[in-house]
Amino acid sequence: MKAGPVTVRQLLENRQRFCVPIYQRHYVWTRDKQWEPFWNDIRTKAIERLNGRHRRFSHFMGAVVLEARGSVSSRQVTSFQVVDGQQRLTTFQLYLAAARDYANNAGFTDTMGLIEGYLFNEKEHLMEEPEVEKFKVWPTKYDRDLFQDIVSIGRAELRKKYYEYFYKGQDRIYEYSTVPKMLGAYAYFFERIKQAVESDDLEDDFAETPGLPESANDAAAADDRQDTDRAAREVRLDALWEALIEEFKVVEITLEEGDDAQVIFETLNERGEPLLAADLVRNNIFHRADARREKADKLFNKYWKLFEDPFWSVLEKQGRYKKARIEFFLTNFISAKVAGEVTLSKLFSEYKAFIKIQSATPRGGYPTVEAELKDLEAYGKLYRRLLEKKSDDPLGNFSRLLNPWDVTTVYPLVLRLWSEELPEDEKKNCLSLLLTFIVRRAVCGFTTKNYNKFFLSVLRHLEAKGFSHDSLARFLKLQTSQSARMPTDTEFENAWTTEPMYGRRLTPLRVKAVLEAVEIAKRQKYHETDQLSAELSIEHILPSRWEEHWLLSDGVRPTSEETFQALYSKEENASRIGQIVRRRLLNTFGNLTLLTKPLNSSVSNGPYDAKRDALSKHSLLVLNREITEEPSWDEYKIEARGKKLFEVACCLWPYPTVE
Repeated sequence: MKAGPVTVRQLLENRQRFCVPIYQRHYVWTRDKQWEPFWNDIRTKAIERLNGRHRRFSHFMGAVVLEARGSVSSRQVTSFQVVDGQQRLTTFQLYLAAARDYANNAGFTDTMGLIEGYLFNEKEHLMEEPEVEKFKVWPTKYDRDLFQDIVSIGRAELRKKYYEYFYKGQDRIYEYSTVPKMLGAYAYFFERIKQAVESDDLEDDFAETPGLPESANDAAAADDRQDTDRAAREVRLDALWEALIEEFKVVEITLEEGDDAQVIFETLNERGEPLLAADLVRNNIFHRADARREKADKLFNKYWKLFEDPFWSVLEKQGRYKKARIEFFLTNFISAKVAGEVTLSKLFSEYKAFIKIQSATPRGGYPTVEAELKDLEAYGKLYRRLLEKKSDDPLGNFSRLLNPWDVTTVYPLVLRLWSEELPEDEKKNCLSLLLTFIVRRAVCGFTTKNYNKFFLSVLRHLEAKGFSHDSLARFLKLQTSQSARMPTDTEFENAWTTEPMYGRRLTPLRVKAVLEAVEIAKRQKYHETDQLSAELSIEHILPSRWEEHWLLSDGVRPTSEETFQALYSKEENASRIGQIVRRRLLNTFGNLTLLTKPLNSSVSNGPYDAKRDALSKHSLLVLNREITEEPSWDEYKIEARGKKLFEVACCLWPYPTVE
């Protein structure tokens, strides 16, 4: 390894290329975090140059790690693979392109030519592939077309080609956060350079500018002033672009044969975590592919390209973590493969350990990197189906039904189960059984603590006994601990018919999910649709404030004093007992239904007759049609309805049977 500080001039002046591997991440620097501090540092150095001050120190921009690439032909420009530092190199080029284009607009032809010497390699006629080799920096394929245009076609053509990003009739690009990052960086630097050159932005501490001749009103003096102003602008521009190439340094690390590029890359990036763990995983995979001569570019396009979709960059929150989707996927992937826990915050280390463990297994792990990528691709497609929650996809529909219960810890088990060679109907039955386990336990008020460990124990059991519905059912039935057992039908029925659910044991979202499932189950083949409106909300048939319009079953309307006594008195009487029973049943499933929000608001606390008439006129739900058949509504009707609904629930989420 050779390492040493070099200026940006020394880095870019030679006839050589810096090629970013296809599997490196895209250009990701942003205005607030990188461009603005970078510009402020350049501005400071430019002011020093304009004032002729002694240079206190060069500005250090970090390391650029390079690995020499062999040439196919002697005509090829010497090239290096960029192991680390592509964001810096790309930003240098975008800044210089902005300075070059401003020089062109201002008519500073000589300056423009000088800057281009740091953007392009000379002697194209001596190159094997001049259209490629002329560029000093060659980004990833994702960024390449835009980068080439910014660096080579000039601002006027850039404006024509990317007109949708320019203000109409103006030579200005939209707000930087709304355009591709490379174009945003170029636009930001162009505007900063333009403002600095054409104003007094660089004159904060300048020496006093020499005055003009006293005869400043005659034509000759005006020409002198114009020439002086033009010369001053060119001096400012030169100070700005020369500040980068002369005052900014990087540590250039050139790897020699035997140096492990991936270890160096990980050391520079993992500890400070400027990269996603997924970026480190990706680079590790393709570095191993390069080392095995497995054609990394081809493998990237065939297997990894799907993970470059913006879908995988979306931030999601699970527990205390807020991460990109791809990081949650990789965690679930590893967990599914090893049937063990994986620490998300140590994802990269976990992935390396996973590959090492796989190699030590009797089967020898993945025979090739391609086999590893093929497995990742297959699981990635399954995971995306889980997240997309499409109702016409068995895997997506399971995830949609699971969503209200917030039990993503079952994902590793589901991924592994669905990847096994089983008939699809059996896989669907397994998923239904897992959903039954989760719903029953929630209705019965059983804890979800340690679900992550429990579902992994299920996975280990299936690995040992074979993946099948019977094997899964046997294991669930054998559990006896409160944290893992399946509630019996008796427990399920007791909780369903007597325990307060809404706002107590279950969230409104979960109560709604249960009632929607019951409604769909009640619809027969003669109904036009099994689709429900997303705007439905939960309504109590007997309202929480029932005293004004709803008499007790003995025909008595309790006074406010009797209501108070029913809550706090120990005296036993029919009124008190009736009120206690009514309040106990108020939030049970037997007293809950679904309505649209406008209808819900209109009938909320009114008398039963008015509520029944409104349901009869406006609701098409089977649940509500059944309610309208009742001439009255009290605690006895609630209990009876609860038992009828339970019969449906017991079919929807049945206790497992094993042959």
